[in-house]
Amino acid sequence: MNLENKIRFSSLLNWILTSFKYGAWAPILVFTSHCVAIFVFNIYRYFPWFDIPMHFIGGMAITYFFIESILSAYNLKFLGKPSIITIILLIFLLTSTTTIFWEFTEWGADAFLGMHTQAGLDDTLLDMLLGMLGGLLAIGLRKRYILKNIK
Repeated sequence: MNLENKIRFSSLLNWILTSFKYGAWAPILVFTSHCVAIFVFNIYRYFPWFDIPMHFIGGMAITYFFIESILSAYNLKFLGKPSIITIILLIFLLTSTTTIFWEFTEWGADAFLGMHTQAGLDDTLLDMLLGMLGGLLAIGLRKRYILKNIK
């Protein structure tokens, strides 16, 4: 491996570690809380609506991670010089894509593990909408932070 490739690898590793150090705690906390609520407390048996705030908060948490990750990549010069609109759009689209994959995961849990996480198409679409709305709120709440960290 030549020196240029070593520097690139080092920068890539720095980006991954920085992204996880500053951003991963939020989605990990939400996911862990959700797993405890389901598997320890059987929360949906007592509060079937618990799914609604979890998808909204989950959208906020994953957006927090993407904000930290994108800003880190930007400051390490991985992204070039995109406009603030492009950065915010990228963050929102990553959040939206994550909500879609999350719903596929729920479908897979239902289909292959016998869980009952989805109550139909309306439930799935509401879950995706709530995740995206949580993401938009997170972007709105962190807009100044984003602007301040774009150098």
